[in-house]
Amino acid sequence: MQKILPILVPLAVAVSLPAFAQTRQVTGQVLNATDRTPLPGVSVVIKGTTTGTATDPDGRFSLPLPADGNPTLVFSFVGFEPFEARVGDNGTVPTVQLREKTTELNDVVVVGYGTQRKRDITGSVASISAEQVAETPIARADQILQGRVSGVQVTQTNSEPGGNVSIRIRGTNSINTGNEPLFVVDGFPGAGDLNSINPSDIESIEVLKDASATAIYGSRGANGVVLITTKKGKVGKGTINAEAYTGVQIVRHKYELMNAPEFARYLNEVNPPVAPSTTPVYTDEQIAAMGEGTDWQDAILRPARLSNYQLGFNGGTEETRYNLSFNFFDQEGIIINSGFKRGTVRLNLDKKINSKLSFNFSSQLAGTFEKRAFVNSQGGSFGGALLDALRFSPINPVRDENGNFTYSNTPQPFVEDVGNPVAFAEKVKDRRNTARGLLNVAANYELLPGLTLRISGGLDYNNQQTDVFRPSDVFLGRLNGGSASRVQSNRYSWLNENTLTYDKKLNPNNALNVVVGISEQKFYFNQFGASGTNFFTNTLGSDNLSIAANVGTPTSTRNSNALASYFGRVNYRLFEKYLFTVTMRADGSSRFGKNNKWGYFPSAAFAYRLIDEPFMKDLTALTDLKLRLGYGVTGNQEIDNYQSLAQYGADAYASGSARLVGLEPLNIGNPNLRWESTAASNVGVDLAFLENRVSITADAYYKKTTDLLLRVATPRTTGYPNIYLNAGSVENKGFELAVNTTNFDTKTFGWKTNLNFSLNRNKVLDLYSVSELPVGASSSSLFVGAGLGNTSILREGEPIGSFYGYQFDGLWQSDDEIKAAGRTGVRPGDPRYVDQNGDKAITAADRVIIGRAQPDFIYGLTNTFSAGGFSLNIFIQGVQGTDVLNLNRYELESGITTTNKLKTVVNRWTPDNPNTNIPRAGSTIRRSTGIVSDVLEDGSFVRLKTVTLSYTLPKFSKVLRQASVYVTAQNLVTLTDYSGYDPEVNSFGNDNLSLNTDYNAFPSTRSFTAGIKVGF
Repeated sequence: MQKILPILVPLAVAVSLPAFAQTRQVTGQVLNATDRTPLPGVSVVIKGTTTGTATDPDGRFSLPLPADGNPTLVFSFVGFEPFEARVGDNGTVPTVQLREKTTELNDVVVVGYGTQRKRDITGSVASISAEQVAETPIARADQILQGRVSGVQVTQTNSEPGGNVSIRIRGTNSINTGNEPLFVVDGFPGAGDLNSINPSDIESIEVLKDASATAIYGSRGANGVVLITTKKGKVGKGTINAEAYTGVQIVRHKYELMNAPEFARYLNEVNPPVAPSTTPVYTDEQIAAMGEGTDWQDAILRPARLSNYQLGFNGGTEETRYNLSFNFFDQEGIIINSGFKRGTVRLNLDKKINSKLSFNFSSQLAGTFEKRAFVNSQGGSFGGALLDALRFSPINPVRDENGNFTYSNTPQPFVEDVGNPVAFAEKVKDRRNTARGLLNVAANYELLPGLTLRISGGLDYNNQQTDVFRPSDVFLGRLNGGSASRVQSNRYSWLNENTLTYDKKLNPNNALNVVVGISEQKFYFNQFGASGTNFFTNTLGSDNLSIAANVGTPTSTRNSNALASYFGRVNYRLFEKYLFTVTMRADGSSRFGKNNKWGYFPSAAFAYRLIDEPFMKDLTALTDLKLRLGYGVTGNQEIDNYQSLAQYGADAYASGSARLVGLEPLNIGNPNLRWESTAASNVGVDLAFLENRVSITADAYYKKTTDLLLRVATPRTTGYPNIYLNAGSVENKGFELAVNTTNFDTKTFGWKTNLNFSLNRNKVLDLYSVSELPVGASSSSLFVGAGLGNTSILREGEPIGSFYGYQFDGLWQSDDEIKAAGRTGVRPGDPRYVDQNGDKAITAADRVIIGRAQPDFIYGLTNTFSAGGFSLNIFIQGVQGTDVLNLNRYELESGITTTNKLKTVVNRWTPDNPNTNIPRAGSTIRRSTGIVSDVLEDGSFVRLKTVTLSYTLPKFSKVLRQASVYVTAQNLVTLTDYSGYDPEVNSFGNDNLSLNTDYNAFPSTRSFTAGIKVGF
């Protein structure tokens, strides 16, 4: 036995060594590189094998190693970059820190009073980056939203430089109050005048769409919220960025009007000789000698210049960061003597005093200068340059043989006496100049780790002057010997907000973000105006109103309103996949009655990151899946000040030679007046496939607005026409889809596509004391009968923007047909309208809903291609299933009989040409009937909105950091059946009840620009 032991012991040791080697372990811990918190569930695999494990709740792991060598471990986790680490000779690895993937999911998104990772968002929020803003030369920041964000309809209501844009987020909530979203610029709410904001200064735009996202803004969140964040300084070596572009705009589409011979024949037909021996208005010899005549549209429209110059400085250290920019934008209008200029200076400064205290400073000074064309007028003798260019006789020249303007239309009395549009455009002065300052200062102090106090104060100051002069030698000024007016207004608000933010990852499985705050904001407005008529000289214009023979009564006004608010939001994250948001805001407003000063607006939302569940890991093609559910209540307070109070106004009358002034009551006060309230629910899903090469966001929503701030008719015995009550309700429901794809992504070629699609269904649910109400503005000069000008109807069960009128049924063809129908007052060739009730007369009872302004759906499609240094961006915008009321056709086809007409009128009805829908010459039935379907047109369109080709030059200098050149075409092609200047129009601006109405609106343009960007 003793002889055997020396042999067995070494043998046993030798046999046991491999077994011991097979059981050796490597241990370690995995942390989040951002905040050094443990990461549970991280996959740890020996490279080249299937042997692996996962980290525990503390981020720790233990893994058996093979007998020989130092293998490499591969660490992977959803949302983080994979990492490899080699096991050391001692069988250990250093602490591993995983970095989050630089994907959209980890992008920081601005939300109300804070920021969040996109992956943690529970509401419906869309974001537009600075790169997307820079893709298109735009005049206003809100124009970038057009066709690029699902659920957002942006309408350029007036194409005039500096003209209005109307925005509807998820439909129209209100009837008599505002429907525009709340704009928040660098944390300052209510900064709605975007004409003075330089788009090149914008870092990002976030659109908060559902109640869970907007409820933090309470009484102003019902119509959605648009957050605009301007560029801040970045740590690093200072940079200089410069950009310049210039281009030209041309009219996109013109009306085809009669030329001189065609109009002469038309006048002869409208004014037939009273006897065979009577000379016609124009003889055949005169007509033959006319030529084409004057194209008055060409006479007042021009190719217009467009230019922009931007210079920016950016940089700083960890302690001090700055962004300074200068901008000048200059856009001529295509109507002569119109245009818009803007100059801005912006300084954003961030200063870190120490590890706990920092300051943020955001400021902008801007001046805008507008030369306005006289458009969107009521027509008639106040037509203005554009409308009169459509109506003035093409037989007349712009100037006579002496070089003087042909001021009046001829020949009289056969044509209406309207003014020379070129004289009007050149001589009438209409200026609006605005100076604006926007300032916001904030101090941030870390009271405890994760707990920060922020105190901010801001001021928004807006001074505006409007200056109008119509000299006595143009048609419109001749009516009263020349007229002038000046209006000076000041609008400003101050803001104080104080917030406490607690942001802490409590442990690997729990994270909490809490914001509580108080806010106070006050708004002031004052205005002064003066006017005069009958000037003995035009030399001074409006610079000395005292020389007017008739000086108008000066006007002045001053008002203010205030908001006081308390708000809070809790975001709770559990296991990185269960996301909860709860929000509450209480707003007190001076606008509402003494019995209802305060309103309360709660919301709650939940999101479930299903992709982070273990059972989803086998679905390797799916890289993100999040379900969202939210509900909340928001408000609307956009009514004029003092509506809850009984108001008094000045009234005056003459007693002999004395002017006596007194006060009279203006309205009935309502001490119970309160907010409109919009309750909204949202269900959404976020999907991503193939390593986020394809991402999809879909949302369905339902909104019901109750307690509408509705003007309700009162009995005549009250002495007042109406009163503001909380009455009635409206609903909106819809669906939104956004799809982003990376189709190719190689070193030599890239192709990305962004598609968004939205549909919204609007319905009036309750109108309080009536079931329907005629509404909508038109033109007081178009219709000869009283009460004919309402364009739409509010009717329970129907959407806002329902056009209401008579259904076209062709033309009357003969006296026998008219007699058989029992009709009177019409002639062959006049329009025929459906007798809905069969009483053989066309009366108000025969009106029906003839169309709808709200579209069936809207969409946008962007494709971006890149190859080498070239990039091509193509943006298509579309609106489908909307109607436009073309009021211009009342005058240009069959309205006022003695003004110029559309070319289509050449094909008018005559006994020899019965197969047409164009009424006979001289027919005025349309005007005397009112709103009719034969001038209601399909306003659907598909527009090649923007095409931009850019080239980034190779780096050829150490000083020049980057340089690129580009060319852009806008509104290049529009496919539409609409016959007017543009289907995207509303002559009545942001009026809720006069949607899609086209009368005397500024024509849209097609533009071509070329620019250069350099960085040092």
